[in-house]
Amino acid sequence: MNKIKFYKNNEILDHEEVLDENSLANTNGMLIKCYMNDGTTEVGYSDSYRTHYEYEYDGKVHDYIYLWTWDNIDEDKHKLIGNDIEKYSKTYKKIIIKDINDIDAILYSNPRWGGRLTNKFEFIK
Repeated sequence: MNKIKFYKNNEILDHEEVLDENSLANTNGMLIKCYMNDGTTEVGYSDSYRTHYEYEYDGKVHDYIYLWTWDNIDEDKHKLIGNDIEKYSKTYKKIIIKDINDIDAILYSNPRWGGRLTNKFEFIK
């Protein structure tokens, strides 16, 4: 059975859920690591409600999610770099749900919730 493991930022497991549309919706905005069926991993901030690249949402999870990462980030200083237009650029990658084996998610990892500004899936030691 495919699962999502939700961790606190110090790598302590908080809880697990079966990987389905409802639990994927619970990852929205979190930094996640998807373990794919082909043995690869995909890391990014979960955007489970995006219907397509044009920033439209319909409040539902479809047969895919998007992972996004910051394009212009100084990982050492945890700051965005560039001018006011460039520094907020993001890259989105479409991930087909049926291709995901398992997911690790870090609770409250989005910078809006006080998490570090990073594209790296790392726990705070």
